[in-house]
Amino acid sequence: MEIVILVSLLSLYCDFTDAECLVISPARLVVKYGDPASSNCSSDTPVEMGWEATQRGTGLTDKKVKFLNWRVDSVTDWTNNPKCFTDGGLCWKQLNITVYKLPDRVSFSYRKYPDPMVEGDQYLLQCLVQNIAPIGRLRVTFYKVNTTGEQTELDTQQKHKDNIKTPGNGTYTLDFTPSRDDDGAQLWCSAMLDLGPEGPQPPPVMESDRLNINVHYKPQITMSPGCFSMSITEGDTLSLNCSANGNPAPSYDWLLPQSAPAPNTTEERSVVTITNMAKSHSGNYTCNARNPLGNITWTVNVEVTVDYLPIIAGLAAAAVVILLVISCFIYSSHYKHTRMGHYQLKDMLPLRHKNKHAVHHNGMDQSFM
Repeated sequence: MEIVILVSLLSLYCDFTDAECLVISPARLVVKYGDPASSNCSSDTPVEMGWEATQRGTGLTDKKVKFLNWRVDSVTDWTNNPKCFTDGGLCWKQLNITVYKLPDRVSFSYRKYPDPMVEGDQYLLQCLVQNIAPIGRLRVTFYKVNTTGEQTELDTQQKHKDNIKTPGNGTYTLDFTPSRDDDGAQLWCSAMLDLGPEGPQPPPVMESDRLNINVHYKPQITMSPGCFSMSITEGDTLSLNCSANGNPAPSYDWLLPQSAPAPNTTEERSVVTITNMAKSHSGNYTCNARNPLGNITWTVNVEVTVDYLPIIAGLAAAAVVILLVISCFIYSSHYKHTRMGHYQLKDMLPLRHKNKHAVHHNGMDQSFM
C-alpha cells in the first residue's frame, strides 16, 4: 500500500516538475504521409529512457543518458503516438504527431434539372474532396466570379472530425439561387488543409475545375419599362428601339396605331422605323419582347406635330413682296404727277422768232428818232 502511494506521488511530481520530468522537442510534429520524422527526448539528469512507438520504437537504454532520439525515414502509420519513458515507466511524455495527406482530387458540381440554370430556381452546389487526412482540419470555400472578373466568396465550411485520422472523402454542399447577373459566371470550390503553425505555410490549397454556368431569364427592356411620350414633326422619320436582354434571346412584336403604315424593322423587329410621318400616325406604339420564360411590354405615345414656322416664314415673305409691289406702284404714280405736269403747244414756239421781232421793233424806233 505504501509503495502504491509513493509511485503515485512520484508520477504527479514528474508531471509538474520540469527538472525531474522528460522534455520532448519538438513536442508536436506535423508530417506529410511518407515523409521522415524525428524528435528528441531529454532529461535534466541521466536516466535510462526509451521510446514506445508503432514505428521505430526503442527499448530502455543500457546506460543512463540525458538524450534519446526517435526517428523514422517514412511515416506510414496514421495513428502513431510515440511516447518517451524512463525506467519503470514512472515518468513519460507523449509526442503529439499529426500525419496529413493532400486530397487526390477536388471536384465541383451542382444538382437540379432541367439544365441549364433558370433565374430564381434553387440549386445544390456540391464540392467533393477525395482521400484527404485529417478531414477535421479541412476548410472548404465556395467561390463565384462574374463576367467582369469580380470574385465573391459564397460560403466557407469545416466539419470537425478530430477523432478521424485516416484518409477519407468529404462532401460539402451549398444552396445557390442564380440571378440574371450570374449568366456567364464561374463557380468552383477550394479545399484548404489548415494544420496550424507547425504545418506547412501557407496552408496547402487545392481547387476544383471552374464551372461556367448558363442562366436563362425572361426578357428585360434595356430602358425603363412603362409608357413614355414623344413628339415628332410631320414629315420626319420615326425610329423606336425596343432592344431587350434575355436568355434565350427574345423575339419582338409591335402593335401600331391603325393609321400607321407598315414599318421597316431591323434586328428581328427590335427596331421599328417609319418614314414621312403624318399627323394621322399619332398614337401608342407598343413593343412586346418575349422568350420561353416570359415577356415584357414597352409603350411609347407618339404625337406628330405640324411645324408652322416655315408657313409663317412663307406668309411673312409673301407679305413683304406685296408691300414692295404696292410701294413701287405708289411711288411711280406720285412721281409722274409732281414732276412731269401739263404743257400747251403755243408755249413751245422757237425762241429765235421772238428775238427777231424784238430787233425789228428796235430798228423802227431808231429811224424815227
